[in-house]
Amino acid sequence: MDRPSLKKISDELERLMREQVESLQKQTFLGISTEETSRDRDRLKRIREVSAEFLEALKKAA
Repeated sequence: MDRPSLKKISDELERLMREQVESLQKQTFLGISTEETSRDRDRLKRIREVSAEFLEALKKAA
């Protein structure tokens, strides 16, 4: 199975981080529901996974 390209991983990580920042801004002014808390938790888990994939891809590219 082919691994995702460094660019693809970077793009996903950037998208996830943007979503997280937007969520934090919304929480600051509007609060957060239980459903949003769950989405944030899932997103943070995915950010950790993608970050690990990105570091692994960087090591292989070096």
